Amino acid sequence: MIARILGVAVLMAFSAGTVMAASALALNPIDSVALQATVEELAKKLFLPGAMVLLKTPHSDFVFGYGTTELGVTNPPHADTHFRSASNTKTMMAAVLVQLAQERKLRFEDPISKYVQDVPNGENITIGQLLKMRSGLYNYSSAPEIAESLDHDPGKVWTSEELRAIAFKHPPLFAPGAEFDYCNTNYLLLGLVAEKIEGQLLASIFQNRLFGPLGMKNTLLPASTSNAIPEPYSHGYLYGSSSYALVDAPYPADLQAAAKAGTLKPNDDTWQNPSYASAAGGVISTADDLAT
Repeated sequence: MIARILGVAVLMAFSAGTVMAASALALNPIDSVALQATVEELAKKLFLPGAMVLLKTPHSDFVFGYGTTELGVTNPPHADTHFRSASNTKTMMAAVLVQLAQERKLRFEDPISKYVQDVPNGENITIGQLLKMRSGLYNYSSAPEIAESLDHDPGKVWTSEELRAIAFKHPPLFAPGAEFDYCNTNYLLLGLVAEKIEGQLLASIFQNRLFGPLGMKNTLLPASTSNAIPEPYSHGYLYGSSSYALVDAPYPADLQAAAKAGTLKPNDDTWQNPSYASAAGGVISTADDLAT
């Protein structure tokens, strides 16, 4: 997951709004008391200042905001609280690629070299392999220079060229299609494919194809130069370096002990510029909109 924020007011949205089979109508109703207790227990275990859970089923909805959106302030999260939705962006990016395939503007068998010229082994990596995380390309967000920048120059505006240069200076991990490896480079490239086909910036593509038609009025892919987030919003916190989140690694024991003891305070990383995340994790949304 890109830009995973630990110690943040986490907002989650789940929806089961599709047509259900007759047998599914026998689902038990939500035990709101038990679910609320579970959310509170998990939030405390993970040292989260707050959590927002929105669950929709054919029977009923469960909406529960725990804690606060900002340390030191009493401000519980709500279903319309904005947050950086990170790798939920990949679901949106994949949906756009599926639409383009349905419209015969691309094929999943197309090589990425048809759309982006500088990809190592690009003539053998297909759009489908990028979508399914099977390209073998190096994950640019695992590179130490990304974490170093976020820690010491969080406002830096990253370009696609810079991110690709980081990814492509590393050798491939495996031959295309041979294995699975979660890799943000794949979705960075897919964003470029969509922009080339549509002749628009990805923010406009998302708005015209997804957010507008679905009525997701509180969801956007911000400009690469902007680190702003609309009100109301949840702050995002990290203990120590951004590197732990970028490579999805657990905090070391000494750091966990310091956090539990209260001797190490989390950093407020809300204002990190999301341009490094781009098509892999740059979208801002709300629990309400993600459920949609």
